[in-house]
Amino acid sequence: MIHPLSNFVLVNEKLNLNIIDMSKKSIQYLKQAAGKLRDGKLKRLGIKELSEALEGLMATLGLESKEEAIMFSALFDMSCGGRCSDLDDVATYFGAAQLDVMEYVPALKSLIQKGFVSQTNLSECRIVRQNFMVTNYVIGCIIENKRPECRKSQILDKEFDRYDFCKLVDSQIQDNDVTTESMLQFVDTIENENSSMPLVKELKGIIDSLPDRALYYEICHDFVSNEHNRRSHIEATLKDMYEAYGVRFKVKKSIIEGTNPLIKKNLAEVVGNKEEIALTAKGQKLFLQEDFGAFGPQYYGLNLYSFAQKIKEYVHSSEHDVDNAMAMSRLSEKINLFEDANMGSIPVLTHIRDVIPEADLRALFYTGCDACANAEPLSLARELGELYPIKERNKAIKGFKEESHKLQRLDLMEMMTNSSLFGEYTSLQLTDKGKELYFGDDASLYIEKPDTKTLIKASDIKEKQLFFAPAEAEYLNMVGDSLKEENYSVLAKRLEAKGLPKGIAVLLYGAPGTGKTESVMQWARSTGRDIIHVDISASKSMWYGESEKIIKEIFTRYKRQCKRTALKPILLFNEADAIFSSRKTGNNSSIDQTENAIQNIILEEMEQLDGILIATTNLAENLDKAFERRFLFKIRLDKPSIEAKKNIWVSKLPSLNESEAFSLAGHYDFSGGEIDNIVRKALMSEILEGKQPSFAELEKLCAEEKLRSKASRVKIGF
Repeated sequence: MIHPLSNFVLVNEKLNLNIIDMSKKSIQYLKQAAGKLRDGKLKRLGIKELSEALEGLMATLGLESKEEAIMFSALFDMSCGGRCSDLDDVATYFGAAQLDVMEYVPALKSLIQKGFVSQTNLSECRIVRQNFMVTNYVIGCIIENKRPECRKSQILDKEFDRYDFCKLVDSQIQDNDVTTESMLQFVDTIENENSSMPLVKELKGIIDSLPDRALYYEICHDFVSNEHNRRSHIEATLKDMYEAYGVRFKVKKSIIEGTNPLIKKNLAEVVGNKEEIALTAKGQKLFLQEDFGAFGPQYYGLNLYSFAQKIKEYVHSSEHDVDNAMAMSRLSEKINLFEDANMGSIPVLTHIRDVIPEADLRALFYTGCDACANAEPLSLARELGELYPIKERNKAIKGFKEESHKLQRLDLMEMMTNSSLFGEYTSLQLTDKGKELYFGDDASLYIEKPDTKTLIKASDIKEKQLFFAPAEAEYLNMVGDSLKEENYSVLAKRLEAKGLPKGIAVLLYGAPGTGKTESVMQWARSTGRDIIHVDISASKSMWYGESEKIIKEIFTRYKRQCKRTALKPILLFNEADAIFSSRKTGNNSSIDQTENAIQNIILEEMEQLDGILIATTNLAENLDKAFERRFLFKIRLDKPSIEAKKNIWVSKLPSLNESEAFSLAGHYDFSGGEIDNIVRKALMSEILEGKQPSFAELEKLCAEEKLRSKASRVKIGF
């Protein structure tokens, strides 16, 4: 059978365009062609006048074929009436069957590519439902008798895309006259017609089931159309998709229980009290592709502070449902999503990902960063409960309490004990190293500065010569040598290897003024270790329960300072008998209970000590026996011997000769501290009188150093 259009190629096929009357305008050729084509049933194509008109259009408009000229003539005629036309309209115009017009579809697409014709309903991918119109630019050129240039439309330059695809699926799902079977056939058809579309191609590689793919397309459509929550109501969506109740309930059950392929492949998740379904971050990225940032502006352009806040908000939101079997994989995906989106604006995220490969640990770290920035406590149990299912939560809590958690081993987070109106609770916070890692230059805003009132810098301690009996000097020298870093680090490692406490605790006891405190000062100076001096009086509060917190805070700050410095400082309890005394028994007073609680805290901290603790006391007999065994070194310092006192006198007052120094040492049973007092008074006398005091004057000062007995004391008063 010969197609009615075949005559078209039999007449004037090789017509020489040079014989065309170029004095005619394009509009004249269009009128001539339209007059022959309208209602011509595409059967009069061999007429000479029509061929001349078509050849004239090819010459004046730059068309490439007679098929293009035929389609253009019809569309131009209908466009002049201000209407767009589909293929059915074109078939009606010609008075032909739509099947006859289908042969002209390639010519129509060529006109679109040239920019002569535009598709006006860009969301339609089915050729039979697409609408077309000659562009205003081409119409204007023809009216002005100008040859139009081939160019794409500057306004409607758009191809059928994934949004149009999902909108088409939605139109079928929402059509009450379309059955489930017809809807699925339609989805299968447009998938095949758009098999090269990345969305279709990738989704087919992930989800085998056609009904589940249709559901995904519908969720995608709701995501872009529901601007307020970007979710789909499960019941309503399935009602639109399935007329059969049994199928509807079966699919709903698979969604709620997490067995549906979309849920298992982490493309969608149940939200809103299990009444809604939404795209996961993975599902969004599959659908949105390069437009992901446009629909997720909350992910992009964040700074250090807003980034940490967003992570915390997600961890605490209903979106992160720890009871959901997919919760941890979604958490990992979400953290990676946030990080990937902000690597450019927050470069440190790349380094943090290298240091902490586990996404859940990074989530906890970022949450700690937000708490640090807002000076808020981060409850250990609550935060880990928000982050993990109960089994993993308990494992993480155990790790922190045993100080084996990875964030502790990396020295990025530490555990603290806090108090509130409802009692004590354990919290997490960033270490100084963690603050420096995340906040960079801003870290100094959050790093607690050492208390200058209690911190004695090793560099500020003046060198002072001390004199002791040979046995005392031997012990003191041994302690001093052990505190030198090269010896201390080896000792600590060996003690730890043997399962022994690796901290070094030293007790110096003896009469006042025998050099206990000064010995500690000289150890600190010679080893380069700072001293954290504990104010005993400040550690005892009149408020019940406050003293325990103060003592805990002393050790917490000490641990923090140990981490801040290359050399562990010395924690010094001067006059330690005030809180190291024997524990009370048989007395239930609140004061006794508080003192016992304080001592229990100190005993526990000494057992776990990773550093250097030195206590001095004048009343060693008052110390509790439990404290005694926890001191590695216990050194008694007695009042100096005559030889030692003589050496002290000479070192302090070089003007004394040997016999004078012996005389003062033998006649006055002074401690080193008391000798210092005499020297100070001698110096004052020298300044006031302009000369050094004589030996007799020194003896007089010595005689006045000791307090007189009660009987001989001179009364002062009115």
